[in-house]
This record gives sequence, structure tokens and C-alpha cells, in this order.
Amino acid sequence: MRLSLSDKLGTILQEGWTIIRQHRDDILSAWLDKYDELQDKQHAAARPLKLAIDAFSSQWLNPVDDAGEWLAALRREWERWAGELSPNQATVILTMMENAIHETIQSLGITEFRSHQAIQYFFSKLHESINSSGCMEPDLDRFLGQLASFKQLPVAWIARLAKAGDGSLYVEKWYGDASPSLVEKVKRSETIFSLCELILSCMGEEGKRRRLVPLPWGDSTFLVCAEEEERLVIPFFLHSLEQFHATRAATARTKEQALWKDAALLFDQWIMRAKSLHQAVEYISSGFVAYLPFERCALFAYSSANESGFGLYGYQLDNNQIKSIHEHIDSLPVIKQYIQQLQLLGRHMTNAPPIYVPRASQGLPAKYVKQFQLESIVIAPIYVPSENRLIGAAILDCGPRTPFQLSNDIYTAVMKFGQSAGEILAKFSGGRPEIAPSTPHLSPREIEVLKLVAEGASTYEAAKRLHLSEYTVRDYVSAILQKMNAKNRTEAIVKAIRDGII
Repeated sequence: MRLSLSDKLGTILQEGWTIIRQHRDDILSAWLDKYDELQDKQHAAARPLKLAIDAFSSQWLNPVDDAGEWLAALRREWERWAGELSPNQATVILTMMENAIHETIQSLGITEFRSHQAIQYFFSKLHESINSSGCMEPDLDRFLGQLASFKQLPVAWIARLAKAGDGSLYVEKWYGDASPSLVEKVKRSETIFSLCELILSCMGEEGKRRRLVPLPWGDSTFLVCAEEEERLVIPFFLHSLEQFHATRAATARTKEQALWKDAALLFDQWIMRAKSLHQAVEYISSGFVAYLPFERCALFAYSSANESGFGLYGYQLDNNQIKSIHEHIDSLPVIKQYIQQLQLLGRHMTNAPPIYVPRASQGLPAKYVKQFQLESIVIAPIYVPSENRLIGAAILDCGPRTPFQLSNDIYTAVMKFGQSAGEILAKFSGGRPEIAPSTPHLSPREIEVLKLVAEGASTYEAAKRLHLSEYTVRDYVSAILQKMNAKNRTEAIVKAIRDGII
């Protein structure tokens, strides 16, 4: 499986569009109230706002469900209704409209940060679309309209065909000089041949001088009405479509390569809400999954003094299992080698690249590979660029036993996420050189022993309940006292309750 950042961000874009569409009437009412207010004050922004509202209103009933397609359609309507606005005016008006949306849905009880962020992302893409109108993305409708309107090209019109639910064909859209009566008369037919016959009969005498050429292209079929022999039309038309396809593919690649910037911005907004170290840890872990195409995230702190990793938080994982992990880097060959490589690069690094491990069994202990059913993983270093310091790592995957490949844009995004996470964790760590837990790390078995001791169980009773020997339990108690720097059992119990260990 090859991960796609565009799919993940497309989901967020769609979420914003869905919320807006669901509350269309309330939003439109809020916009019109704002317009009336500006009109009463004879404010200069009144007319531009009305033009923008008209552009939106003309598209409200557009049945397109895909947010990207709707934005493309709105951009065309924007040029028609509000194309005279300067980029600065458009920015001011769109900001005003977006603010009204946030206020409206807030008043309707929609307060979740993610919902408001999705709307914000939708409008950021709208800003980009409208403000880049001077250098437009390849648009098939525009392209076909231009082909059909060229005087030097022997094409009267072009029709894009679509298939209905019952299998019949109909003209989805006309481009060029098709007469209104032809558009009105031609509905649908069972086959392309019968549809062509219907069109030619509706054209009357003109139909005798024209040729209809059906051309399949991708998922679409075009019907070209030509004035010349089809052998002259087909090569030119297919070559033009091929050039269009190549241009659109190149544009899409360029946009996709820049998507990591969108993801990094959304992630930064997400984690900047944290008001404590605990919240920062939770937001970072969930943010790696919310804005990148991963399913699970385990966040770890790294102690350079002990050369050990400590589990901090597991998102979409058993959190207690993650927190119980405490490993020396000698048992993590892939991470040990990575840290050694960082040390060779020197102290003044801006970027700490992630590690992509196609097979987790080649770099992690077998017990964790089995416990969490790991396959492919990405290890994102939590790195503080301002202090040139590695303070942890996030281990990411796409779910149990799921292999995947990592694309360049996701690789870059993971690195930037790790930098942002590092800076905010360093901010909340209170100036400590490490973010490793200040409380002692006890193994699950040691915690079980300590809980029984806290309940008043004797060494013998604890051994019996845990099916261990008394000598083993005594060893556990000694290890607990040493780790907790406690003089006796009572002090260890008090510290454990205070620190939330038991």
C-alpha cells in the first residue's frame, strides 16, 4: 500500500465542505445580515460582499458532492460574479464570510476544534483557488470550451456523454455552438449510434453537412461535431487531450509535493492548543494520525543520560502497554544506529530525518513486533532544532500487519511534525534536559507487587497470589525500593500513590 497525503487532506477538506453545506441556509442568512449592516452604513465592502454572496448562491444547489470539484465550479462562478474584485478585496471579503460561518456554527452548538479547523482549511483552499485565477489550473470544461470555440478548428461543438443508471446515454454537457433547440430536444438514447442518429435528425439540413465522431477518453466519452473528415479531426483532438492530460498531471504532482506544508500547518495549530505537558503529549500523538495517513502512534521519550527510551503515550494503541515500555537502545539496533549517525553529523542540525522500516522485525525486538502486530513502521524523531537535541520519537504505522510504502511528501511532513513536536515538548518540560518521566519506571510485575503490598499483603501472600516464590517477591520489593529511592515499603507506597503509579 502506498500512502497518500492528498487523500488524508482531502478528507479534511471534504469535512469542512460538508459542515458548510449542511448549514447552508443559516450561513446564507448570516451573510445577508452582514450585507444589510454594511449597506445601512454605506460601507465600501457592501457591494463586494454581495457579489461574493451571489457567486456562492449560484452554486449552492450544485449537486456535486466532491469538495474539490465544487471549489473548481465556484471559481468559475466567482469570475462571473466577482471577477472584478482585486486579490486584496477578495481576501477581505472571504475572510469576512468565513468568520460569519464560524460564528454561525458556533451558535448552533458545533464547538469542536477539528470542525472549525476543517472549515478554515476549506477556505484556505478557496483563497488559493480564487487568487490564482490569473494562472489557472488545467480545467477540462474550460479546455473543451476553448477547443470548440476556435475558429480555425473545424469543430462546431463538443458533447460530453454520461451513462444513466439504466445504462442509457445522455449528453452531460455541451461545448461550443450547439443550438438551444438541439440541446432541448436531445435527451437520451440506448447506444452511441442511436444517440448520433437522434442528434443528426434534430439538426435537419445542417446534420447532412456534419460528421459526429465519438471519442472515448479515460472515464469519459466525447462526441465531436466536425465540419471536415474525421481523419483530420481525430488526431488533432486526441493530441490536444493528451497535452491537456500531461499538463494536468504535472500540475497535480506539483500540488501534491507541496501538501506537506498544509499538513504541517494543521498539525501546528492542533498541538499549539496544549496548556500542559500531558496535553502536549496527547495532542502530538493524535495529531500524527489526524493529519498524516497513519492509523497508530506510540510516543516515546529518549534519555541521552541513560541511553534509554520510555513509553509516553499510545494513540489507537493500549496506552498502558506503551507506558510500560522501557528499553535501552542496545536492544533497538535500528534506533541505536540512527542516534550514532546523528552524532556523526554534529551538533548543529536543523533537520533530523525520519526512519522508514519496511519490516519492523528487522529493527525492533521480536516481543514488540508480536505484541503490536507490527509490519512496516516509520520512526519520527522528536527533535528540538533550537537546542540541537533529540528528546524522543514517534513510531507510526497503518495498523496491525499492514505494510506500506512512504512517499517523499509524507517523509518531509513527518520530519516537520517531529520538529514542531520537539519544540512544544521542550517548552513544557520546564527546562529539564530530558522529557523522560521523572517518576521511576516500574515493570508491570513490579507494579502488581507494589499494589498487593499497598493493600497490606505480606511477602508470602503476595507470592501466593502471583504464583511466585517468596524469594522472587523479595527481589521485586528490593528493586522497587531502589528504583523509587525509598527507605522502606511505606515510603515507596506513598510515592507511588502521589505519582499515580498505583
